[in-house]
Amino acid sequence: MTTRAGRVGDGDPAPGRALWFADMWFRGWGLGALVAWVGTAAMLVLRVDAWRVPFVIAHLSGLLALAPLGVVLVVTTLGRYWRESHSIAGAVGGLLSHDRLVTYLVLASFVTAGVSLSQFEGGVRWVRAAANYSTVAIVLVLVWRYLRSARASR
Repeated sequence: MTTRAGRVGDGDPAPGRALWFADMWFRGWGLGALVAWVGTAAMLVLRVDAWRVPFVIAHLSGLLALAPLGVVLVVTTLGRYWRESHSIAGAVGGLLSHDRLVTYLVLASFVTAGVSLSQFEGGVRWVRAAANYSTVAIVLVLVWRYLRSARASR
C-alpha cells in the first residue's frame, strides 16, 4: 500500500510483516463475514427464525476482520510520520492529513455507530436503521478503498 510518505513497510521489515499478517487476517475473517451475511439474507428470504445467529456471527467476523487491520494501518502510518517529524503533534497531524477522505469516513463511522447504539434500547427505530445503513455503507467504501490500494501496490 502506498502512502504520501512512501510505500507502507518500506525500510522497516516489522511493519511489513505486521501488515501482511493483518491483511491475511482481514481477508480470512472478511470472507467469514460475507458467508454469514449471505446466510443471514437467505434465512430472512426463506423466513427462517434462526437468522439472528448468522447475523451476530457476521458482525463479530467483520469486527475481527477490521480491528487488527485498522490498528496496523494506523500504527504503521503514525510511525512513518513520527520518523519524518520527530514529534507527536507532527505524527498525529500527518496521520490525520494522510488521506483526508479516509479520516472523515472513519470519524463519520464512529458517529453513525454511536447514534445506532444510542437508539438501541427505547430509541427511534428509523434513526437506528439509518445509522446502521450509513455505517455499513461507510465501512464498505473504506474496505473497497483498502483493497484497491492493496492491489495497486502489488
